[in-house]
Amino acid sequence: MRLTDLAETSRSVAQTQRRRQKVATLAACLQRLQPEEIEIGVDFLSGETRQRKLGVGPATILDVRPGVSAAASSLTVADVDDAFHRIATASGPGSQQERKRILTELFARATEFEQQFLLRLLLGELRQGALAGLMVDAIAQAATVALPQVRRAAMVAGSLGSVAHAALTQGEIGLKWAGLTLFIVVRLVGMVARVRGAQWAVAGAVR
Repeated sequence: MRLTDLAETSRSVAQTQRRRQKVATLAACLQRLQPEEIEIGVDFLSGETRQRKLGVGPATILDVRPGVSAAASSLTVADVDDAFHRIATASGPGSQQERKRILTELFARATEFEQQFLLRLLLGELRQGALAGLMVDAIAQAATVALPQVRRAAMVAGSLGSVAHAALTQGEIGLKWAGLTLFIVVRLVGMVARVRGAQWAVAGAVR
């Protein structure tokens, strides 16, 4: 999906007063996403990035904006996610300059409208508590699955992107497996932590 289409969805949702229309707009956008774009799209529409921490502050973000913009839209949501990934994983000497370079190139490829969306996304201006509730409803509508199932999966998974991917690609079965898989992982982590705690306690007693 082109970034401009997702940005237009975000703008439409912000400008619409009726909750039902907001949900319908989000659902229509989710249905157009390719499987590999679902988690990216959900995060962007929720005002988040998959990388969570990019290592660039507001001053850098505002500083890299070019004086010109692309004449036509060419960026996809996958392009943006890839750029964010490279920014987040840059390390070592010169990494800050590398992050700045990647961000500068990204903004240069964006239209003025897309630049505004990226700016608000990176500065956290798209984050709204109400968006999470809207997105849950939109996932259920887009995937034609029961809303309570999406809500339960979201509570267990903690990631709307993964829930949306499961619902849109596998339906109700995917939601059940997503919740079950995370439940098993959480239980295993808890078991490992208890075992390690017991080992440390024994080691302390021996000393």
